[in-house]
Amino acid sequence: MIAAAQALAPVLVELNKTHATNARWPGHARFHLVWQVSSHVLYSSLILTLLWWSEPSPPERFYLAVAMTGGPIVAFLVALVSRSIYGGTLHDPNGVRPFILRFGERRVALEVNLVLVVVGVILLLSAVHSFSGLRLLPR
Repeated sequence: MIAAAQALAPVLVELNKTHATNARWPGHARFHLVWQVSSHVLYSSLILTLLWWSEPSPPERFYLAVAMTGGPIVAFLVALVSRSIYGGTLHDPNGVRPFILRFGERRVALEVNLVLVVVGVILLLSAVHSFSGLRLLPR
């Protein structure tokens, strides 16, 4: 499920007027974005093939698929923690804005990308836990 979402979400969210065809973006940035989205689709297709292929060695294929699924998540986290180095931001004023939660007078902005990555980490850890029977979290 996560691998399929990693293939489909960037196509839906980024190949449109807010990102890939945004006239305000430099052409080179748009080129790299399309390259990245295409890579995600191909990479995720390989992961899904590994998961659906019936022979041989299902456990080894599962853990390879987990590692490959985790790769883009780790890459996102690297980009997140290093954004002060390259001036990166989690959202663009012309793109998807943070989701605002209100708790009385208090407002909390949730960055959509970060929320999706956290959900992905939880789902991936749950899949490993279910498949292997490993206890990943203390009781």
